[in-house]
Amino acid sequence: MTNKELGRKQGTVSPCAACKLLRRRCAQNCIFAPYFPADEPQKFASVHRVFGASNVNKMLQKEI
Repeated sequence: MTNKELGRKQGTVSPCAACKLLRRRCAQNCIFAPYFPADEPQKFASVHRVFGASNVNKMLQKEI
C-alpha cells in the first residue's frame, strides 16, 4: 500500500485532480484517483473539457 493510499484512508492527502475540479469529496475508492493524481490537475481538466466527467466515469467503469 502506497503512502497516497494510506493518506487517503486517513484523510490527509488532498483529493485527486478530478474531485478537486468537480468540487466533491474524494472517496477512498474514487475511480478517478489512480488516473488523475492531485499533482496533475491539467490532465483531468483537458479530458473533462473534451469528454465530460460523466463520460470519463463511464469509460473507466467499463475498463474495470
